[in-house]
Amino acid sequence: MKKLTTLPKLKKKALDLYSELVKLRAYRDSKMYCYTCDSPLVLNTSNCQLGHYLSRGAYQGLTFDTDNSRLQCYRCNCHLHGNLIEFRERLINEIGLKEVENMESRRHETIKWSRSNYLEMIEDYKAQINYLKT
Repeated sequence: MKKLTTLPKLKKKALDLYSELVKLRAYRDSKMYCYTCDSPLVLNTSNCQLGHYLSRGAYQGLTFDTDNSRLQCYRCNCHLHGNLIEFRERLINEIGLKEVENMESRRHETIKWSRSNYLEMIEDYKAQINYLKT
């Protein structure tokens, strides 16, 4: 009998695929620069990272929220802890204050992802990635 993949491993797989999808979309749209400092990014390098305005560690319900995720350089994402003031200002310019405040109001919502949620995300992200690669 095949052993089921653990939830943490499914979450990591879903997050890895989500990160790849965001990066491929940015590449397709010629947006290969850090969202918060405009430095150029190169796909598949440690300097090209998926940054979150509201930390995925503290606000797990927003981990897969497309409004909360943008490409960032290593410096902004790690050394400047997301460069949050600049991140917020740019999000407001991009999606509007109402949407940013809506996301901020949802940050404490708890979402308990199930095995089927993760498996569904994984399949969806794989399909979108394959589409972008063709």
